[in-house]
Amino acid sequence: MTQRTYLDCYAMVGKRGPKDVETPWETEVLLDEMEWCGIHGALVAHWTAKEYDPIYGNRMLLRELKKSPRLYGVWTVMPHHTREFPKPKDAVKEMLDHGIRVAKMYPRSHRYPFTMDFCGELLRELERNEILLMVEGGYLYNPDIFEPFNQVLLDDLDAMLTRFPNLNVLLLGSRWESTRFTNPLMKKHKHLHLELSNHQGNRAMEVFAEWYGVDRILFGTGALDKSPGAAKAFVDYCTLSAEDKQAIAAGNISRLMKLERLPKPYREKKEDDPILALAKQGKPLNNILVIDSHAHMSHNGAEGIGFLHQPYGDAKSMYERAQLMGIKKMCVSAFLAVWTDYEEGNMIIVDAMKRYPGFYHGYASLQPQYVRDWRKEFRKWYGKYRMEGLKPYHPRTNLPYNDPLWRPWYAYGNSINAYALIHPSPNIVAEMNDIAPKYPNMTFLMAHSGASFKDARLAIEIAQRNPNVVLEITLTSVTYRVIEFMVKHVGADRVLFGTDQPMRDPIPQFGWMAYAHCTFEEKKKMFGLNMQRIIRRVKKKR
Repeated sequence: MTQRTYLDCYAMVGKRGPKDVETPWETEVLLDEMEWCGIHGALVAHWTAKEYDPIYGNRMLLRELKKSPRLYGVWTVMPHHTREFPKPKDAVKEMLDHGIRVAKMYPRSHRYPFTMDFCGELLRELERNEILLMVEGGYLYNPDIFEPFNQVLLDDLDAMLTRFPNLNVLLLGSRWESTRFTNPLMKKHKHLHLELSNHQGNRAMEVFAEWYGVDRILFGTGALDKSPGAAKAFVDYCTLSAEDKQAIAAGNISRLMKLERLPKPYREKKEDDPILALAKQGKPLNNILVIDSHAHMSHNGAEGIGFLHQPYGDAKSMYERAQLMGIKKMCVSAFLAVWTDYEEGNMIIVDAMKRYPGFYHGYASLQPQYVRDWRKEFRKWYGKYRMEGLKPYHPRTNLPYNDPLWRPWYAYGNSINAYALIHPSPNIVAEMNDIAPKYPNMTFLMAHSGASFKDARLAIEIAQRNPNVVLEITLTSVTYRVIEFMVKHVGADRVLFGTDQPMRDPIPQFGWMAYAHCTFEEKKKMFGLNMQRIIRRVKKKR
């Protein structure tokens, strides 16, 4: 197999302000991880240029760039009116003198308006010199959403792109919830581009390539906050052609930055870990058990679920996507059941289980505020329809998990050795430390434990106190090195692979675990053996 060349358009190095003690920041770590994943080059900006001063941070960046020819600089720029930064012509000349053809702006962090009056002269100079401009953002109204990454609001970006139609702009860090906001801008402005490290919408790689053209989709990782392997897998496992994948992986960004040659390939070596070897080739783990412990499903033919654009979320589409990675089983609940109507929603899962026997394993969703006869519900969902799991959901019931209203369900789950998927709540540690010991035959899966190191610590605290608690990884954050952190503290026997698909595409979640720095035996447990053991404990009742 010819090695595909990858050039990461979204990486940052250097020290910053608030940062988890576990999050790495060194350029050397980035370089090592690039080789581990097979990423041949990276465009890097310096945190000091964002969080302290652009000029000072850019000087520090130049020192980091000398550490490897695989690194390409991203120059942080800002308007000159307050004499804190060179005038646009001088700023661009300095960039080009250092061989840098990519600029980045942080209007929110640097507290200036992203308007024509303040930024117009700078943007005009970037456009004239065909300099690629990077901005972080993706939300239309509220600048506080996912701060500090929401640097530019989309209505402001729309106005600037209208004034400078030939300025190439790359939108970094937009999330999958923002598709309905970014779509009209992408259609209106032909020089606007997207990277998808955070925009992990279901089949986003294929959908956006169809909507906007493959030449406007760029590979970025969000390193070192995010797992670079997650973003790389998203390209390797998608269903686009090899030519299109190469354009996304490196061709588009190299064209935009006028790169004369791509970075050199790494020396080929044999991988000791079969999972890592297959992931690098974009091949399914056909001989390794993979069970998705945390998935959802929308109704047949759905393109969205009201608050979220979400295509290909039905049983057939999810089954087809699973084959790309070799997922053998999927534990699933319905969005409708969790969100609004448990009876109607549960039937979506029942239908999927009938159509794909042995593949889909159902979480029943029950909402205590609607249940009138618990025994009737148990006979129906666990007896007649053979479901195995419980999916209580605090965000839509507003009930703490140790609220007495849940007790009949937990007691029944305990009687059949069922498993329960628990989404975090504001008081999750106290609630779980209350209920887990009371229902020792149940296995409680702490959903989204890998969301951050902070979330992982909370879940670890619960698991260390309660032997019937295990940690499920999934979230868009694909936090770099957090899987290894959880394994260190609770062991690989108590960490589970999950995707939360189709809210997000399953491939980045898969890549996150496949590229983790764990042993082959540890990955086998997390990918499927642990969940298989949990499923086999469940007593089937008629």
